[in-house]
Amino acid sequence: MRKSILLVEDEAVVRQMLKGALETSYRILEAAKYSEAVSQLRNHMDLALIDYSLPDRDGFEVLKAIREVKPSLPAIMMTGYGCESVVIRALRAGVTDYIKKPLSFAYLTKRLAELLGTGPGAMLGADAVTREEFIMDGVAAYIDERYGEDLDLDRLARLVCMSRFSFSRAFKRRFGKSFVSYLNAVRVRKAAKLLDEPYLTVTEIAFSAGYENVAHFDRVFRAVYGLSPTEYRKRDQLNDP
Repeated sequence: MRKSILLVEDEAVVRQMLKGALETSYRILEAAKYSEAVSQLRNHMDLALIDYSLPDRDGFEVLKAIREVKPSLPAIMMTGYGCESVVIRALRAGVTDYIKKPLSFAYLTKRLAELLGTGPGAMLGADAVTREEFIMDGVAAYIDERYGEDLDLDRLARLVCMSRFSFSRAFKRRFGKSFVSYLNAVRVRKAAKLLDEPYLTVTEIAFSAGYENVAHFDRVFRAVYGLSPTEYRKRDQLNDP
């Protein structure tokens, strides 16, 4: 039976990145804030992985709530703050370990295996052999899930603690295309599937795929498929038995 980890992280990109890699070896219970973490405490868990900075309360409040119900549960605190006072507070609060962002995934893998007794074979991201690839695969999973939203390169880079330049270079190295090209490819692929639904207009599909401008959607779609969305839909209708 797989071990269970409570993952408390408010930034969706980071949470998706960690969940996507961890769930191959562990059962993941998600929480984006204190109240959600508390509601998860009725479930069985073997370890808590907690972000220090949360929207409603900080990670230490989550840890305090956990200790009241599960006093011996191992807990790892994650934080982007490196000041000594936070480190001291973490140690006094009885955290099992303290990891500064950007995360050292090799270290996290090692600690999870040690604390949960899963051994050296429990690796984060079986296909991602480096920290950079691990992060990019997490970003790709996030794009696939949130493609219809306003996805901004600068914001995603900040969330994974990378500069715009480093993020862009790493993304292209991993996927062979720029962030914008990759995002458009995902959106257009999703839109092509929606074109099979006759009750949706092309405008509605464009908006649901993340495009605010139908003309822009038309240009991007045509560049990928060699047809406009309307032509693509008509072609499929002609091919239907």
